[in-house]
Amino acid sequence: MTGKTNTRTEQRDVSDRLLDREVSALSLQESTISVATRKDVIERGTKSVVIFRIGAEWLALPTSVVQEVSAPCTVRILPDRRGGILSGISHVRGDFLLCIELGVLLGLGSTAGAQGCVGRPSSERLLICKRSEGRLAFRVSEVHGLHRYHPGDMRSAPATLARATGNAYTLGMVWWRERIVGCLDDELMFYAINKGLA
Repeated sequence: MTGKTNTRTEQRDVSDRLLDREVSALSLQESTISVATRKDVIERGTKSVVIFRIGAEWLALPTSVVQEVSAPCTVRILPDRRGGILSGISHVRGDFLLCIELGVLLGLGSTAGAQGCVGRPSSERLLICKRSEGRLAFRVSEVHGLHRYHPGDMRSAPATLARATGNAYTLGMVWWRERIVGCLDDELMFYAINKGLA
């Protein structure tokens, strides 16, 4: 019984010394910074999209379909497929991917050789997307990155865009950095692409 009492007393002494020890200024500063740092809280029910630009238009696709963003690669033109939504084949990380002119599909014109924003160098990228049908590459003028929005914040496309071809593929519009971004319907878009490639 005395052995157990001595063990408990020793454990209590160790605990008291640990809790009563002096906290260093550096440790205190690090703890203060950690507590004071703003934590990014993800609101429940938000959706995540990848925002990108084609010409002057800012658009978004769900992050679930975007696999990676790649530097522009050489696009090899297929001899019997000139014009239309297929711009050619691109070699990305060991895979040959069909490179789609998303701008042509949406009625925004070709992205090939499109100029960057005025006063800025071209920042053209390949957006590699994947759905059950396979992987495709989209040439885009610029990629911003991820953005979260609440579905309740999505608005219908303005009446001025009602006749635009790309509007058929737009689920709605969200605000981002004082800009309106068109959120694309990936299911409808991939359906149209598969139909256009057939």
